[in-house]
Amino acid sequence: MAAPERVADCYKAGDVFVSASRSETQGLTYLEAMASGLPLLCREDDCLKGVLSPGENGFSYTTEAGFSAAVRALQSAALRRRLGTAAQALALLAAVLGSMLLRADRMPADVAVADRPFQGVNLTPVPLKPSDSAAEGASTGGTGEGEGNGQEPQEQPEQKPQETPETPKKEESDGGDKDKEKDDAPADGDKKDDEKPRMQVVTDLTNKTIAFEELENGKFSFYAYLESPEEVAYLQVRLGNTRCSGSNGRFTVTLAQGENIFTLLVYQNGTVVRSYTKTIVYRAAMADEDNKTVGDDPPVIETNLPDDADYDTSNANFVLTVHAYNSQGTIYHNHIRVMLDGKEITQYTGSETLEYRLYLTAGAVGDVSKHTVEIWAWDDRGNSAYKKHVINYHFKEEGEVIGSVTLRLDATVLGLGILAEDSGYEVKQGQPASYVVKEFLEDNGFPASYSGSLDVGFYLQRIRCSDAFSGAAIPEELQTLLTLDGLTVRQPEGYKDSLGEFDYTQGSGWMCAVNGYYPGRGLSNVFLGDGDVVTIAFTLAYGKDIGGADAANVRGNLRTYCGTWLGDRYIPHHDFVEGKCSICGKAEEAHEHQWTEEVTREATCTDSGEKTLTCGECGETKTESIPALGHDYRSGGVVWEQEGESCTAEFTCTRCGSSGTIHASRADGTLMENGRVEATCGQDGYVSYLAVGSIGGTQVRCEGTVTLPATGEHTYNEDGVCSVCGRKKDEETTE
Repeated sequence: MAAPERVADCYKAGDVFVSASRSETQGLTYLEAMASGLPLLCREDDCLKGVLSPGENGFSYTTEAGFSAAVRALQSAALRRRLGTAAQALALLAAVLGSMLLRADRMPADVAVADRPFQGVNLTPVPLKPSDSAAEGASTGGTGEGEGNGQEPQEQPEQKPQETPETPKKEESDGGDKDKEKDDAPADGDKKDDEKPRMQVVTDLTNKTIAFEELENGKFSFYAYLESPEEVAYLQVRLGNTRCSGSNGRFTVTLAQGENIFTLLVYQNGTVVRSYTKTIVYRAAMADEDNKTVGDDPPVIETNLPDDADYDTSNANFVLTVHAYNSQGTIYHNHIRVMLDGKEITQYTGSETLEYRLYLTAGAVGDVSKHTVEIWAWDDRGNSAYKKHVINYHFKEEGEVIGSVTLRLDATVLGLGILAEDSGYEVKQGQPASYVVKEFLEDNGFPASYSGSLDVGFYLQRIRCSDAFSGAAIPEELQTLLTLDGLTVRQPEGYKDSLGEFDYTQGSGWMCAVNGYYPGRGLSNVFLGDGDVVTIAFTLAYGKDIGGADAANVRGNLRTYCGTWLGDRYIPHHDFVEGKCSICGKAEEAHEHQWTEEVTREATCTDSGEKTLTCGECGETKTESIPALGHDYRSGGVVWEQEGESCTAEFTCTRCGSSGTIHASRADGTLMENGRVEATCGQDGYVSYLAVGSIGGTQVRCEGTVTLPATGEHTYNEDGVCSVCGRKKDEETTE
C-alpha cells in the first residue's frame, strides 16, 4: 500500500485508470485519476453518470469485447492525451463546484439565492467531441498555432487587446449582439450587483458553419479576451486538445474539415472557474465525380486498381490499397474516405498506405456483379481529390479455382538475386496465400519452417536449401546504412544452408509482397487473385531496405533507407539537403544525371499521364507529368445542305473513337472559300471550301469541293485556233 504522499505519483505513473468494479465504495479514486490527467476505462455503472462521459474523458464497457476494443483504442497516445485533458478539466470543475457549494450551504438563511456564489455561472463540463477514429486518436479539432502539451499554463493573465478598428470597444459588447459571448455573472458574491466589478469573456466566436472561401489565406481568425478586475484571473483558448496562442487577444488557427470545437477556459487562482464551448463546422469544397480535383494542390490518390478500365476479379476477399499525398506530404486515414456501393468502409490497416478489405458478393455461381468504389482524400487547406473505380465480381464457390499467380524467391540484399521463380500456381476462393507460398517453396527445393498454421497466424521463419545461400555479400552502401541504423552486421558463417530471422542482423527475416506491396497482415490473412505476383524477399532492416517498412512502426535509427534496387544492383538514393544526405550524412558529389524513363500512367485524349525518371548513377528519381494528348479528330468529308453555302461534317477521334458533328455556312463565316480552279471550254473547274468548328472545345476543320462545269465556249485567236484547248474554228463550223 502506497503512502498518502505517494498516491499522486502512482496515478501519474500510469496511462489509463481502469476499474472493473460492479459496486465501487472508493468513488474518490475516479476523481483522483481524472485530476491526474488520466482517461477512465470503467465498467458501465449508474454511479458513474456525470463522471464518465464515453468518448469525452474515457470509455465504458459491459462485455469483454467492448473492453478489448477500448484497450486497443487507448493505445493511441494522442487519444489518451485528449481524453486525459478533458478528464482533468472536469475534475477541476467538480472540485471548485464542491468547494463553493459548501460555502453556500454555510451562509445565513436570510442571504438571497441570487447573491450566492456561482449563481448563473456555466459549470457544464467541456464537451470535447470524440474522434471519428479512436484507433489513431484523431482530434475533432484542427491545429492551433501553439504548444498543446496538455499541461495547464502558469502564465500571466492574457491582456485585453488595444482598441483598434478590428477590435470592438467594450461598450460594443453590451448591445446583445449574438456574435459576442459575455458572462455577466458576478465575480464576487459578497457584493451587490451595482457595486461589484464584472468578469466577462468577450469574443466573436459563435456556433456556425463556414466555407473555405470565407477563410483568409486558408486560416480562421477570431478574437477572445477576458475583462476582469482580478489580477489572478486569465483566459485560455483551446482548439480540440491544443492550446491556441495569440497576440493581443487575436488568434489565427488552421481548421480541420468537419467539426472544430473551441474551448474557452477562465482560470482564477490557477483553477478553472468557467468554461465555454463553440463549434465551427468547416466545409471545404470537396471534389466529386464532376470535379475530380479541388484546390491548387489537390492530393494524388494511388490504388491497386486500374484508372482507365473496369477491374475483373473472382476474389471475394479483395483488398484495396490507398495511398494519398500532395506537396505537403502523406495524407492519413482521417482525411481519406472509401465507399463501396455507397456504404463507407471504416475498417482498415496500415499507415501511409491503407488497406481496405472489400467483401464482394453476387447471387449465384456464374453471376457477375458490378461494384463501385469511391475514394476521397483532402487536406486542411481546401484541397481535395476524388477517384472512382468499378469492380466486376465473377462469383465462384468456396474452394473453386479463381486463377493463377506467379511467385519468386528474392535474396537480392545479399547479392544472391532471384533464387527461384515460377508461375501458374492455382489459387482457390477463400484459400489464404500461405498455402500457395508453402507449395511453391517445396516445389523448388526450399522447404520452410513457420509458426502458427496455414490458416491462422502463419509466419515464415526460415527457408532451407543446401548451399543455396553461400556467396552472400552485402553491398557496401547498404552496409553503411545498416550501421547508421544501429544494426549489428554479423559474419555470414553458418548461413549457407538456411536463411531466416535474425541472420546477419537483428532486423533480418523474410517478408512477402503482393504486386510490389507489402500487406500489413500475415499470409494466412492474405487472399490472392488471378494474375497476382508474390515476392518472398529477404530483408536485413525490418523491411526498410526492400521498401516494406510501415512508417508508423519503424524500428532503428533511420526512418527509411537511401537506396533502391535496379535489377540486381544496389543504387544509393540519397536525400541531399544543402549538399548532404539527410539520412546517411554522405556529401553530395556533382555528376550529370543519366535519366531513364518509365511511363507509370499513360496519357489519354483528356487526362494527363505520368512518368518516373530514375538516374542510373545516383538512383535519384523524379516524377513528371505527360500532357493530355488531345483528340485527333478526322473527317470523312462534308455533306452539302446547300451546295457552296452550307454543309455538315462528322468527325471521329483516331485515338479514343469519340465523335461529333459540326455545321458550317457562308452566312456565319464558318464556311470559307479556300481555293478555286476556273472551268474552261472543255475542262471542269472546282471551288474548294474550308469548314471550321468546335467539338467539345477541340477545334476541327475539313475541306469540301463544288464542281464548276466546263463552259464549252472557245477562245479563238487570229489563226482560228482556240487558245485554251487548240480546237480549230473550222472544226466547229464543220460540226
